[in-house]
Amino acid sequence: MENTYKQAFLQIIDFLEGLEENKGVKYYLVGGILVNLYSDFRITRDIDIVIDLQSSNITLADYISLLEKNNFHPLQDWKTTLFLAREINIIQFLDKSDTVRYDNHIVVKISSNKYKKMGPIGLKKRVRERVFGIECWVTSKEDFILSKLVYGGWQDYTDALGCWLRFQNELDKDYLEFVSSQLDIEQEYLLLKSGIDDPDDFFKRLKGK
Repeated sequence: MENTYKQAFLQIIDFLEGLEENKGVKYYLVGGILVNLYSDFRITRDIDIVIDLQSSNITLADYISLLEKNNFHPLQDWKTTLFLAREINIIQFLDKSDTVRYDNHIVVKISSNKYKKMGPIGLKKRVRERVFGIECWVTSKEDFILSKLVYGGWQDYTDALGCWLRFQNELDKDYLEFVSSQLDIEQEYLLLKSGIDDPDDFFKRLKGK
């Protein structure tokens, strides 16, 4: 499975790097694929990507057509994929072996929804890192933490705390404080900061917040 996952990763990065170079469509990786880079090791089975179509000349239909031409596979069919993507701003499809799922989030530039706000925020601060030995665009450490606090599941909090503990001397804490207020997650961020010296207390307080 690990080799299949790596191949799926290489397939999508090759596609996205070419698309950014030739069409100006910016992308970056988010989610579980970055935990081994930013937090604690664990196995993940899908690949989360954010793309910015609004700043390019590529329409959603054009983009999905390119996925089809590059031999990626739809979960159902490409027409249904396009319909759902227009409804929820997420394109879900499979790698060329029909094994690994991609969750392709579409940047929405103006939204009051804190989940959708993360798209353009992460785009501004994306960084180049090596994943599976390949250089690609990924969300920053700070935005990794913020996105985990936004989604707020138990595993998300674990990932956020792991990143904080690992990189606490490198993080831009002024940025974290400012953006957490924009995203209405100040309480979660304050709990994260207070949990550094006692991770067990951090999780107890999050559970009771």
